[in-house]
Parts: sequence; C-alpha cells; structure tokens
Amino acid sequence: MTPHVLLPLIACLLNLSLAGISILRNAGSRLNRVFAYFVTGLALWNFGVFMLRRSPDEPSAIFWEIVIHVGVVSLPAFYYHFVLIFLDATTRHRPSLAFVYLGALALTAFNVSGSPLFMRGVQSTYWGWAPVGGPLYTAFILFFYGFMITGVVLLTKTYRGVDSSFRRNRAMLILLGTSVSMIGGLVDFSRFAVAKYVPAAEHMYPLGIPANVIFALMLGISIVRYRLFDVNVFVKKAAVYVVVASAVTGVVGFSTWAVEHYYELRPLSAMWAIIPATFLMTLFLSPFGQALEELIQRLMFSKRRGCYHTLLNLSKSMIAILDFGKLVDTLVVGLVRGVPLTRAVLLIYDASTNAYVPYHEETAVDEEPAGAAMRGDSAITQWLRDTGEILVKDEVKLDPKMAEFFETAEAELEDVAASLIVPLRIESKLMGVLLLGEKVSGEIFDAQELEVLGVLANQAAISLQNARLYEGLSTSNARLMEASRLKSQFLANMSHELRTPLNSVIGFSKVLLNRLDGDLTERQEAYIRSVHNSSTHLLSLINGILDFSRSEAGKLEKHVQDVDLVELVDECVETSLPLIREKRVKIEKALPIDLPPLSADRTKVKQILLNLLSNAIKFTTTGRIRVEMEVEDQQVHVSVSDSGIGIRAADLDRLFEPFHRLDNPLAREAGGTGLGLALSKRFVELHGGRIWAESRENHGSTFHFTLPLVPVSAAAASTEA
Repeated sequence: MTPHVLLPLIACLLNLSLAGISILRNAGSRLNRVFAYFVTGLALWNFGVFMLRRSPDEPSAIFWEIVIHVGVVSLPAFYYHFVLIFLDATTRHRPSLAFVYLGALALTAFNVSGSPLFMRGVQSTYWGWAPVGGPLYTAFILFFYGFMITGVVLLTKTYRGVDSSFRRNRAMLILLGTSVSMIGGLVDFSRFAVAKYVPAAEHMYPLGIPANVIFALMLGISIVRYRLFDVNVFVKKAAVYVVVASAVTGVVGFSTWAVEHYYELRPLSAMWAIIPATFLMTLFLSPFGQALEELIQRLMFSKRRGCYHTLLNLSKSMIAILDFGKLVDTLVVGLVRGVPLTRAVLLIYDASTNAYVPYHEETAVDEEPAGAAMRGDSAITQWLRDTGEILVKDEVKLDPKMAEFFETAEAELEDVAASLIVPLRIESKLMGVLLLGEKVSGEIFDAQELEVLGVLANQAAISLQNARLYEGLSTSNARLMEASRLKSQFLANMSHELRTPLNSVIGFSKVLLNRLDGDLTERQEAYIRSVHNSSTHLLSLINGILDFSRSEAGKLEKHVQDVDLVELVDECVETSLPLIREKRVKIEKALPIDLPPLSADRTKVKQILLNLLSNAIKFTTTGRIRVEMEVEDQQVHVSVSDSGIGIRAADLDRLFEPFHRLDNPLAREAGGTGLGLALSKRFVELHGGRIWAESRENHGSTFHFTLPLVPVSAAAASTEA
C-alpha cells in the first residue's frame, strides 16, 4: 500500500470528521447541514479514488469512476448553497440556486445510468485508471468550475467589504481552501488533454486529492481557530491531533515507501506496521509527544498572552479603585490600549430615559466614535439581563438558542457598533453594558479570554456599584442619622472588601475547573473544587447578610412579573438535588396542572423556596421532602414538608427571628447565619402574604406560606404585616 494509494483514504477520513463535527454540534442549522453534505461529497470522491487506485480490472474501475462522479457532481451545488447561507444571500440568488441543483441532478442521472453521453469508459494511465469523457463531460467541467468560481467571486467580494475579523478570517480560509482545491482539480482535468500533444504530461502527479487534503485542513482551521461552527474544546483538540498524527504518519509512510522502492524491498513491505506505530507514537510518546502537544497548544489553542494578562491585570487593579471616574477610565482605556482594541464604550443605565447611554468611549487612533444609546427594554438588554452572558455578535447564528431569541431583532443587533457586548450585571440587575470592538491584530477572542473577560465584567460591575456608593456617601447630607450612615458604610465596605475578592476566587477557580488553561491532576481538581464550593457558600452567606441589611434599611425592591410556579418549583428542586447526593432522601412534588400564573418578584419567590428546601434537606437525614401547592381565595398556598428532626415547641415562636439558631446538634453541624427564614418572612410579607411553620420534635416539619395572585403594593404589604 503506497502513499499514492493511501492519500485519498486520509482525505476521506478528514472530510468525514468535518461532517461529523458539524452535524453533532447542530443538526438543525441549515449552514451545518449543507456544509456536512458538501464535505461528505468530498469524502465520497476521496473514497472512490482510493478504491479506483486499487481496482484490478476495467469493470471495477468504471464502477468506482461512477461513484467518484456522484460525489464530484454534487459539489458545485452544495458549495454554492453553503456560500449563499454563509453570506446570508440565499433569497437574492434563489433562481441560480435552483438551477445548480437541477443541473447536478441531471448530470448525476446521466452518470449513474452509465450513459456514454457522460462517460464512455476508462483508460489506463501512468498514475492509474482515468475516465474517458463523453459529449456531456465538457459541459460537466464547465458546470463544475462555473459555480465553484461564482462562489469564490461572492466570497471575494465579501472578504473585501466586511469589517468583522470573525467573518473575514473565516471567508479567507474558505477562499484559500477552495482555490487550492480548484487548482488541483484543474490540473487533473487538463493533464489528459495536454498529454495528447505532450506525452510527458501524463507523468504529472494528480493533484486533486492532495488539494482536497489542504482544503479539509483549511476548513478545519476555520472551525477550530475562527469558530466557523461552535464546537467544544475537546472536539477541537481531537480534530487537530488527528490531523497532526495523520500528517506525521503520511511523512513517515512516504519515507518508508521511498526506501522500499529504492532498495527494492517492496515484497517485504513494512507499511502496515509503520503507519499504526507512528500514529500511536505521535499521540502518546514523550518527550516528543509532550513537545508536540505544547507546539499545538501554542499554534491552535494558546491564548494571546498580551490580551490574557491585560484582562487579569485590569481585574486586579480595579479592586482598589473607589473613584468612579478613575475606575471607568481605567477599564475603558485599559482595554483599548492594553489588548489592544479598536474601541470600547461603557454604557450606564439612565432611569430617566430607561436607556443605557454612553458614559465614556475610547477608540484607536484611526477609528471614529460610534457610541449610541441602547433601550432598556430592547432584546439585547433583555438577553444580557436574563443570562449574564457575553454576546459575541457575529456568532449569534451559531447558537440555536441565541439565533431563535434574536430572530426578530437582527436589525437591532446589526446597529450595535461592537464585536462583543458585555453585561455589567450584579445578581439580576444590569447596571451597565460594555461594547468592545475587535482586536487591532484581527484575531478573535478565544474561549479562555471570553471566560476571563466575564470575570472582569463581574468585578467591574461590583467596583462601579461600590464607587457609586462611596460617591453618594461623600455627598450625602451631614444631618443623616449616625446609625443610617454607619449602616450604609457597612454595606459599602462589605460589598467591596468581601464580595469583590470572593467573586475573583469563584471566577478563576471556575476557569481552572473548566481546564481552559491546561489539565489538572485528580488531587488538584479536588482542591480547586473545594475552593470553588466554599467560596460560593461564603458568598451566599454574605449576600444573605447584605439582603437583610437592605431589608432593615427599607431598601427592599419588588420587580413584579408573571411567574410560572410549576417551572419555578422544578428549577428549585433541580438546584437542590446536589445537596441530597449523599443522603437517602427523596424530593416529591404535588402540583396541580391548572395553576394560574403568579404576579410576583420571581427572584424573591425562588429564594423563599430555596431557603425552605435547603433547611428541609439540612435537617433530614433519611426519608422524604414534599413540595405542595394549591390555590385558595385568590392566593396560592405553598407548603414544604420533611420527615426530619422536627422543631421543639419552644423554638417555633422564635423561628423567624434574625440570627436565631435551633439548639440542636444537627443544627449546629449544618451551619448558616440564621437569616434564611427571617429573609423569607420579609420577602413573603413584601408580597402581602404570610408564612408559618408546623412541627413536632422528631416527627418532621411543614413550612407554609401564601402569596396573593394579584400583586399588592409594597406600602399595603407593609401595613398588613
């Protein structure tokens, strides 16, 4: 088995891998499906050539030529369709798209039927069997190159006019790969015609298959490096390592073949021993394997250290800044000059206009300012507020969930002069939006840079809030009561001194656990997971204290919306499941199917349910926990019961007092601040409802609360309470 015969099989496997990646990621995407059809056509061509080069006689060669042309004839249609979807131009070119598919079907019919009009047979050449074309074969070649060239022209026009480095880099790689593949195919088609006049041309090596390999590699790089499709890191790395291993295998295999040929050792061929051995050596052996892995990491997956360190340094420097203007300047200017970026704009929420308006903008030397306000009720701000995720504008269509959400807001998204839209969010409150341009280098933000940028955004939001709070403190009326002043200062100090570094610990431990900066040993993972879980728990305790302090200061706010109670209970139960992992406890639900929607603050109702479920799990070592709901007298009645240790009658009266803890060994072991039930009571009363408990020691407990279906004003709720 010579490299000449083996090469088409390698190309086939590469193309099948690309098809599998695109379909497994999102089979519902038209772009993914048509791309998969196209590379499958290439794979069929490659496999047919592999079998053709091993064909022993003319009939089998004719059969495999027909198989080859089934794949080749489909390529112009699928490629042209893929380019149109890639450029969002399908509607404008619908007639030509229909024509190319009809042409491909007609030529395929002539090919599969064995008609001499398409192919009269095969002939033996220096490099193996080759087709003998019929009258339609010239038309097929013109059809093939006509639509392939049309696709290239459309891509070229787009490449010249597009501003986005995401689209530009992808288009460039597809353009280069297509051009190389077309040149290789042209050499294969033309060498037979030239051989009639120059016999030596028959000895020219057929470049179609090597060109296909290059094309597959270009497409693979476009997927891995420039996120043509959104695939996870494992798939990306697996694809790259397979390509590298295949390349090394090919080099060693060719060297083996050359030695065999030169020293006439072909009867004792070692090809089938060398190829698998080399493949395994490439993947596993050290130190070469380790060096190869480091090289691949640098070339394909490593982070641009300048950008990465800039984000880290900014997150550190902002912790100590309490001046609002200086903080904004540090953030915006630091991003533009440190990464560097074409522009950065900070939008701050303005309640008077219900919009996020430009507060500070910094641009590169040759960029024009382009900051514009963003409506507070727009689809973009709604997405940022609900998810807290960074929005990569040019990748919205790659994610099915995002594509569906922004289907009716494409124009609004296009009007935003930014590459990344970064939310500055604290809990569920979106206090600002950061619009970032592209990197001046033309590179895209990779996965780890986006992760660290998210951590930076969280810290920026907290720091900006703290700076606003300190700014307000410095200009407050000197006649405020001393207790109120100290309480506000306590809140600011708590938020700044505790939540900011904790947010950093949680964010960066998550980065490590996601293995975006390298693999971890089992022990390292255990240590970091412990740090992450403990930090998250500590942050929840601090947030509880801060929420209670806000409640004491009369600063609790209620954001009313329609709440699907069944969905909310399912979400809370799902969140609580990790807490019962090592217990013999079962969570049950009894929810009527006709529950009406509840008008309430969803976040606060969720916190009430989570507090009650958490308490039930803490004090129940075995048995069951049951959540029940029913509607009675225009209010919903919710109960959470357990089969745990129960509560003494003496403790029932003080159960909802702040910082009250049960005098019980299990309660002391469970920990906590003693604020969960007190906060739950405040939240229930804020809605105009009431909360109470029923329990007997050693016979479990049942916590009840009611919420009115029709919202009650905060003032009325306070009066009723």
